Amino acid sequence: MKHFLTAIAAAATTGLLTAAPAWADEIKIAVGCPPVPACSDWVYAEDLAASLREDGLEATVFTGGSLGKDPELVDQLSQGLLQFALTNFVMINEVDKSILGFLAPYMFDDMDHFFRATQDTESELMAGIEESMEAQGIAIAGLPGLGGTMGIFNDERPITKVSDLEGIRLRAIDATQNELFQSWGVQGVVVDMPEFSGALQQGIVDGYFNPPVVALIFRHTEMMPYYTDIGAGTPFRAALMSADWYADLDDATKASVDKAVETANAKNRIWTLEAAANEIEGLKKAGATVSQLEDGALEDFKARSVEAWNVLMPPEDIEAFQALAAETRE
Repeated sequence: MKHFLTAIAAAATTGLLTAAPAWADEIKIAVGCPPVPACSDWVYAEDLAASLREDGLEATVFTGGSLGKDPELVDQLSQGLLQFALTNFVMINEVDKSILGFLAPYMFDDMDHFFRATQDTESELMAGIEESMEAQGIAIAGLPGLGGTMGIFNDERPITKVSDLEGIRLRAIDATQNELFQSWGVQGVVVDMPEFSGALQQGIVDGYFNPPVVALIFRHTEMMPYYTDIGAGTPFRAALMSADWYADLDDATKASVDKAVETANAKNRIWTLEAAANEIEGLKKAGATVSQLEDGALEDFKARSVEAWNVLMPPEDIEAFQALAAETRE
């Protein structure tokens, strides 16, 4: 993300940022999850706010979706009415579908690999996504990690191979994720996260495909006792900033914001890797049954998932993502 602030300034001078910026003495940071240590959004927001306060700025973190749902937050950001928000990556996807390549199952090996590709490398892929968002008056401050790679939770049975998923319906974020589930031979049902518990209790869905931290935050292991880590995808959130608001800041305040963003991203990287190392034990302590894949099952999941890449991201981006993954692989 080293170049994103420079890009904002360039966008402003070329007329991309046209909305009248709204200055606010208080820097508001919106978070959808509750203030719990397992939630990377909240931890990221508090790190961001702490750094801003160190430089004498007033910063407040609003949790639990108190400032609105993700689409409402994005609208406020684009108008300069809100300064920062932590949202689902889907908010970026609605503007530029290339972001899906960073989430594609088995594109990157683990979260450390993901961070090398998104933070340590100046890629044309990331630059293009940032430019798309800046045209909407929104900057990408970071792509915070949530913990380890993604797995399958369900309330029916242990999953040790692809065929074990037969008859299980998984909650999908959107129609695109349904395409992935179909490659596994699984039915997906699009359900918003606030409605997930009710959908599970009513039998509309039997589980979901998520990083372990989601179940830990919302205590979903009480309803879904079975988990299998299939390592399919590097989960991240979107730390978004109002580009119009930033463009209107004086140089000293911009420097403080730059430092706060850099600090929050660096701390999240450490937090994410630590969370990934401890979350399986956390699931077991929460009462979950953690299953391992049988021999050959991981290769089966990978082969099926890779075949779905052309519908999970723009097909024209696949080679570029593969090149970026190869360049940043250790």
